[in-house]
Amino acid sequence: MSWLDDVVQPVLAEVALTDLAERPLAEIRAMRARCQSVEASVSFLRRLVQGRLDVLHAVLDHREDGGAGADVASLVEELPAILAAGPPRPQAGRQAVLVEPSEEEQDRLVAELDAMVPAATLAVLAERSDEELAADAARLGDLEAALSSARRALHERIDRLEQEIVSRYKSGEATVDELLA
Repeated sequence: MSWLDDVVQPVLAEVALTDLAERPLAEIRAMRARCQSVEASVSFLRRLVQGRLDVLHAVLDHREDGGAGADVASLVEELPAILAAGPPRPQAGRQAVLVEPSEEEQDRLVAELDAMVPAATLAVLAERSDEELAADAARLGDLEAALSSARRALHERIDRLEQEIVSRYKSGEATVDELLA
């Protein structure tokens, strides 16, 4: 997916965690903010991917259990249960950050996802073969894995940058008064 290559990978490469002690606090804060912003976009896209993946798996499971292709009406009716019953999501115990990407970024991410597996595909699931659905699910599964990996890498950087900021406050090198000034 080009968005991962164009946006996420450069940030991961730019935010080197070497020589943090020599860097100005403002630079460390800016690095953390950049990572947090990109992480919000990664998390947003990952949630979209997981939702589509949950729907595809539900249809494939329904077919495997002997049911005919699910129609749109039954999928819409079952959607809350499908999304709630999706694969277990790991709970990392980290504080939730209530940051969403901008509307423009959200539109870009949805367009990237639609290029891979269009949302319109979900409206014609009954017409698609098991092989087509499995191929879509495999592509989304690969994307979800790549997003999860990128998200972990971003969280590693965010955590390390926060540790550096906290250590400066603990050592007295930085003060709250400077932050408020």
